[in-house]
Amino acid sequence: MDRLPNFKKELARLRLRRTFKESIEPEEILLDATKAPELEEQKIEVPIKPRTFKTFLGLIIGALLILAGQAAYLQIVKGSQYQLLAERNRTRSWPIFASRGIIYDRYLTQLVYNAPSFDLVVTEQDLPRALADRQAAVAAVSEVLGMPLNDTWEQVEKLDFKNNPTATIASSLSHEKLLALESRLPELIGWRLEKNITRQYVDGSYFSHILGYLGKLDATDKEKNPDYFLTEKIGKQGLEMFYEKILRGQPGQHLIEVDALGKFKREATEEQPQDGQGLILGLDAGLQRRLYEGLEKTLRGMKLKRAAAVALDPQSGSVLAMVSWPSFDNNLFSQDLAIKDYEQLVNDPAQPLFNRVVSGQYAPGSTAKPLIASAALQEGVVTPTTKIFDSGELTLVNQYNPEIVYHFSDWKAHGVVDMYSAIAQSCDVYFYTIGGGYGKIEGLGIERLAKYFKLFGFSSSLGVDLPGENGGLVPSSDWKEKTKQEQWYTGDTYHLAIGQGDLLVTPLQLAAATAAVVNGGRLFSPHLVDKIIDSDKNVIKTLSPKILQQGFIDEKNLAVVKEGMRQAVTRGSARLLNNLPVAVGAKTGTAQVAGQANSNAWVTAFAPFDNPKIILAVLVENAGEGSVVAAPVANEALSWYFSNRSAK
Repeated sequence: MDRLPNFKKELARLRLRRTFKESIEPEEILLDATKAPELEEQKIEVPIKPRTFKTFLGLIIGALLILAGQAAYLQIVKGSQYQLLAERNRTRSWPIFASRGIIYDRYLTQLVYNAPSFDLVVTEQDLPRALADRQAAVAAVSEVLGMPLNDTWEQVEKLDFKNNPTATIASSLSHEKLLALESRLPELIGWRLEKNITRQYVDGSYFSHILGYLGKLDATDKEKNPDYFLTEKIGKQGLEMFYEKILRGQPGQHLIEVDALGKFKREATEEQPQDGQGLILGLDAGLQRRLYEGLEKTLRGMKLKRAAAVALDPQSGSVLAMVSWPSFDNNLFSQDLAIKDYEQLVNDPAQPLFNRVVSGQYAPGSTAKPLIASAALQEGVVTPTTKIFDSGELTLVNQYNPEIVYHFSDWKAHGVVDMYSAIAQSCDVYFYTIGGGYGKIEGLGIERLAKYFKLFGFSSSLGVDLPGENGGLVPSSDWKEKTKQEQWYTGDTYHLAIGQGDLLVTPLQLAAATAAVVNGGRLFSPHLVDKIIDSDKNVIKTLSPKILQQGFIDEKNLAVVKEGMRQAVTRGSARLLNNLPVAVGAKTGTAQVAGQANSNAWVTAFAPFDNPKIILAVLVENAGEGSVVAAPVANEALSWYFSNRSAK
C-alpha cells in the first residue's frame, strides 16, 4: 500500500494526462526510459502473457475432453452394464418351479407325487439396512415359525449379496404358519412366500434307497449347477439324484418391479416352466414290498439289524426289487428335517442311509462257487465227472519245513464228489482243489481265478443307475505285495476259491454274476429305469439293456453249473426252496467275517430253472448259515412272485 502515494506523485510530476480525445500528446507517449522499470514494479495489475494464456486454455480444453471421453465411455461402453445394475435395483426375478417328473414301477404304479407347498424366503438386497429393523423382522418370523431366534438370525447373517443373496428359512409351511406369515408379510421387508414343489413318496421306507430324496442346494451343488435358483431343491440320493436333469424340468420365472424399499409394485413379465420328464422302472413294487417285509420279519425275529436283497431279470439286467435294511422314510427330507433328527440318522450304527445293495462290500462265501466251477470247466481243470475225495479237510505241508502242516477244513466230510455234488453239497475241499490245485490237479491258480472273477463283473462298478456304487475287490499277488507287503501263498488261493479271504463283492455284483451263469453267459449292467416318458406317459426314450461281457464261458459248461445249483435245491443245502410252484436253482453261502463271531448268511436263487425270469441274492449280516436264515427270505419272495406274476 505504501507504493500508491509514490505512484501518484510520479504521475503529477510527469504531468500525465488521460483524455477521451482522439489524439494523445507526445509527452504522454514518450515516458522517460529511466523511469519505466520503476513504473513496472508499481503496477497494480500485470497483464497475462499470451503464452501463459494459451497454456491455461489448453488445460481447460484437455479437462473438458477427458470429461467428455469419460462420459462417452460410461454411456457407450459401460452403459449396458450400469443399465443392468439399475434394472436389478428395480426388478426381481422370482422362480416358478416346474412340476418334477413322476416315477412309476413296471406296472405304472405311481411311487411319488408332487404336492404344492410354500417356503419362506429372505433376500439380502431387500432387507432393511438398519440392524434394529432386521432384528425385529427375525424376531417376528421366529415367533410365527416356532424356531429358536438364534437359528433364524444365523441364517440371515449368512446372507451375502454376491455369494449367498437368498436363503430359504422354512420349507413346506403348514397351513397355520402360512396364514400367520401372510398377515405379517407387509411389515417384513425382504421376506416373501415362494411356491414350491414337495415330493411325497409312497411307502417311503420301502423304496427310499431306490428313489432317494430332494434337498437344498449347497455350495457344491450351486457350483455344478450355476443355472439353478438358490431356493431350488435338488436330488440328493437315489434316482432323484441320478436322473436330476431329466426329472427337474425347466423352471420359469416372474419378473417383478419393486420400489425403493424392495416392496412389490407390479409384475413385469412371466415365463412359464416346462414340466420334468418321468421314469418307468423295471421295478416290481409288489415284489419290493414283499421282499422288504420278509427281511424285516427275519431281522426282528432274530434281533438283527443289517441285511440286503436284490432281484434281477436275468435276461436284461433290469432290477425287479432292491432292499437295504435298515431303511429310512425319505418323506422326512420333504419337510424341514431338524438337525438332531438328521444327526440321529447319520450317526446310527446300523447306517440306515447306506445302500448295502450297491455300496456294501462283503465276502461272498460259497455263493461264489458256481463262478469258480464255471471257470474250472472252461479252463479244462476238471470235467463235470472228475471225482475228488473229501475227507473233511485238505492238508498242506510247508515246503520249507515239513513239520509244519496247514489244515484247510470243510464243514463236513463229503467223501467222493464230482462237480454236480460239489456245488449241491457246497464241498469246500473240492473247490480248494480246483482253485489252488492239489495232487494231480493243477487248479486255476490266483491269476486265472482273478481273471474270471473280473469277467463276471467283480472289482469294478457295473454301471447301475444309482449313485454310490462300489466295485468290490479281487485280490492278487501284486495287490497283496503292495497292500500288506507279503507274498501270495497257496493258502490264499484256497481261501479265494471258496469265496473267502480278501475277496469283496456287493450284493448287486453277486446277483449280476449269477445271472450270467444262468442266462447263457451274458453279464448285464443292472439298471432301474426302462423308459423315459413325458407328463402324459408318452414314451420319449426306451433304455436298451447293456451287455458288459459275454461268451467267456461256453454254454455247455454253464449248463453243468446250473444243474449243480438245481441239485442244491433237490438234495443239497437249499432244499427249503424245493416246495415252490416252479423249479428253482440256488446256492447258499456262509461267509466268515473278520472280528465277528457270526458269519454272514447268503443265498442266490433263480427260477424257473429252464427259462429263468428272476435271480435273487439275499444277504443277512452276522446271521449264521445261509440255508437257515437267508433261504427262507428268498423262499417267501419267490413264492409270492410266482403266485402273483406268473401270467405277467
